[in-house]
Amino acid sequence: MEIQYSPGLLGSVRDAYGQGRLENTTEARAYAGTAHPSAQGDSISVSQDALLLSEAHRAAQSAPDVRTDKVESLRLQVANGTYKPDSRLIAANLLREEPGLFAL
Repeated sequence: MEIQYSPGLLGSVRDAYGQGRLENTTEARAYAGTAHPSAQGDSISVSQDALLLSEAHRAAQSAPDVRTDKVESLRLQVANGTYKPDSRLIAANLLREEPGLFAL
């Protein structure tokens, strides 16, 4: 079984738990007192995409927000008057990163 992400469903479940609406319903109380055994047992599998996304998220969270070595190097170049930005490289990177920026 594959479960698709649904932001609307997640929000409504979170709201229901947060406001205590589930435990106050007759159906919820009846379900809580009933055992629901499974013939095979429950299982879960996570897709390779989900694993990669999780790994990328962890890497991004652990990375520093500022590359201090790069900032310090540029600061010294500006202070010494040796900073010479490559305008062609900057333009090429802008076109590559933001293709819609220059759409005519």
